[in-house]
Amino acid sequence: MSIEILAKLSYLGIYIFVFLSGAVIGSFLNVCILRLPLGESLVKRNSHCMTCGAEIKRYDLIPIVSWIILRGKCRNCGATISPRYMIVESLTAVLFTLTFVKYDTVNFGFVYPMLLSFFLAAVIVVAFEDFDTKTMSISVLLWMGIFAIAQTINVMFFANTAYIESMTGISLPDRLIGLFAVSLPLLLIGFVITPLFYMYFLSEDHKERRKLRRRLKGELAPFDYNRVTAALKEVNGRIEEKGQVFGFGMGDIVLMAAAGLMLGFKAVVTAAFIGIVSGAIYGSFLKAKSVNEENKEDNAFAFGPFLCIGIVAAVFIGNGLWDAYVSLL
Repeated sequence: MSIEILAKLSYLGIYIFVFLSGAVIGSFLNVCILRLPLGESLVKRNSHCMTCGAEIKRYDLIPIVSWIILRGKCRNCGATISPRYMIVESLTAVLFTLTFVKYDTVNFGFVYPMLLSFFLAAVIVVAFEDFDTKTMSISVLLWMGIFAIAQTINVMFFANTAYIESMTGISLPDRLIGLFAVSLPLLLIGFVITPLFYMYFLSEDHKERRKLRRRLKGELAPFDYNRVTAALKEVNGRIEEKGQVFGFGMGDIVLMAAAGLMLGFKAVVTAAFIGIVSGAIYGSFLKAKSVNEENKEDNAFAFGPFLCIGIVAAVFIGNGLWDAYVSLL
């Protein structure tokens, strides 16, 4: 058997191992997605049916395979089990494998693709969490930051730094710039520009409050003063009930900061662009749907999942897409 065939077999063995490991980790990610928003322990209670509460047997916990064998139903009560469990397991397995294919262990070592895979696992968790609850677990975001820092240290001190930087196009300055390239603009847009724009141009309550305050500054008769004061109190109550309006949550900002440190500024800008475009398309679809159905309900949606889609895409095409765009300019 030639060395070339042995090399291909060794790569195949690695990819099979990574795929299976990714599927197992994906099963754990399902637990995280379900329990973290509820504040439940990840380890104290065994997996159980969400309908009848029966504990799921170990032979029914084989990632991907068990869902297919059971045809997406609980063995105990026959209730439907969401296909999303299998989707998350499959997605994790595929992304892990693609990461090890793109960043092979011969040239990049084992740690580099491993940390990137773990980072993508955290991205999967926050994407589904945000989609379900419009919140992201601080603990998962913290782990994302830890993986990004660990990767930076790995490239600087433990890996073939020059080779990895030349192959990925991500140097230490790129990572540090990436840390702020998207997160800082999101911070300004979310917590400064959007609240001010809402207060001065969109909110009728804020406009009314400013009008009433101007009236109080003038000379008013006692009856008018009391009437305006009562109206102002009512408006303040409505404003307080609605609360602050922000463009982005801190979860989105921390998410993009960690992604910038992990992927560099070119990839994180690409990720933000893909996220904004895909989010805008989805938002337009929701708006059109509500108009057609004459649905007046709030169509607000979580933006985090679309940023996560951008991050996943940027892991594999981020720098290439950036360089292609710059070359066109």
